[in-house]
Amino acid sequence: MRSGFPKRKVGALGAGLLLLVLLALAWMAVTPQSHFPPEPHPNGYYDFVAAGQMTSDGVEDYQDLDHASLQRLVSAHEEACKRLREGFGRPCAVPLQHAITNFAVWSKDLMSLKRLAKLLSAEGRLAEMDGRPGDAARSYVEILRLGNEISRQGFLIARMVGIAIEGIGAQGLGRVLPALNPGQTRVVIRELENLERSRVSWQEVRRAERLFMRQELKKVSPLSWPQGLWQNWQVLVSTESRHKSAVAKVRLLQAEAAARCYLAEQGRAPSTLQELVPQYLTRVPEDPFTGGSLFYRPQTTNWLLYSVGPDGTDDGGVRAPRGSNKGDLFWN
Repeated sequence: MRSGFPKRKVGALGAGLLLLVLLALAWMAVTPQSHFPPEPHPNGYYDFVAAGQMTSDGVEDYQDLDHASLQRLVSAHEEACKRLREGFGRPCAVPLQHAITNFAVWSKDLMSLKRLAKLLSAEGRLAEMDGRPGDAARSYVEILRLGNEISRQGFLIARMVGIAIEGIGAQGLGRVLPALNPGQTRVVIRELENLERSRVSWQEVRRAERLFMRQELKKVSPLSWPQGLWQNWQVLVSTESRHKSAVAKVRLLQAEAAARCYLAEQGRAPSTLQELVPQYLTRVPEDPFTGGSLFYRPQTTNWLLYSVGPDGTDDGGVRAPRGSNKGDLFWN
C-alpha cells in the first residue's frame, strides 16, 4: 500500500525526531550524574514531616469551625506545633536522594506538610478571634517560612507544594496586617526580611529537577525522551511564574508593612520606597519579574504598591483578573 505522506515529509519527520533524540542525549550528557547534595544533620525537614504526621484530618476543616471547636483543635495539636518549631531551629533540606529514588513513598509526606500549614493557619485564625493580631501574624509568617523551607534542595513538585503553602500564609498575613500596631509590624518586617535572606532560588529548584528527570528518563525508552523533556520544560516555565508570584507577594507584604509603619509614625505616606530605608527596611524589595524595584506611587495618605506580575509589563496599577497573567500583582 502506498503511503499518503510524501517521502520528503517522512524524511523531514524522521530527521526531526532524530534531532530531538540527539538533543535529549546531549542534555543527558551535560546533566550532572546522580550526585546528590549532602543533607544537614540534624535536618529540620524530618521535624516538619513528623509534625505533619501528628495532624488529624480534622485540620482540613478548620475554616468552618466556631471559636470553641477551633480552640479544641489547636489544643489537641500542641505537640505537633512544638515539633514544627523545633524544625525551624535547624537547617533544612529535602532529602533529595530518598525523594528521587523512593518517590512514591516520599510524595506521601507532601500532604501531611500541607495539613501542617493549615494547622498553623487554624492557630492564626484563633488568635484573630481572640484579638491577638501579633500572635496571628507570627503563625502566618511561620507558614511562609514552612513553604520556603520544605522547598529547599527540592525538585519541582516540592516547590509546587511550597508555593501552595506560602499562599496560605500570605493570605492570612495580608488579612491581619491592618490590625497590627507599629511595634508588631516591625516584628513582621524583620521576619520577612529574614525569610528573604534565606529564600530558595529558582536555580536551586532547576538543579534538583534535572537530577529527578535524569532518573525518570532512565525508566523509559530514549525515543520518548524528547516528549518527556518538552512536557517538563512547559511545566517548569509555568511553575517559575508561580514561584516569582509567590516571592513578589511576600516582598509586597514587606513593603506594605513598612509603609504602614512609616505612616503611623510620621503622619504621612512615604514619598518613595527608598524613604523607608534604613529605618523601616534594610533595602527596597526587588520585583522578581523585572529585577528592579517594586512599583510605588503615593496618593495623599494612601499609596499604590504592586509588581508588574507574570506579563512583565507595568499596566499602571491595573489589577490582573483572577486566573489571568495580564495585569499587575498586588499584596492583597
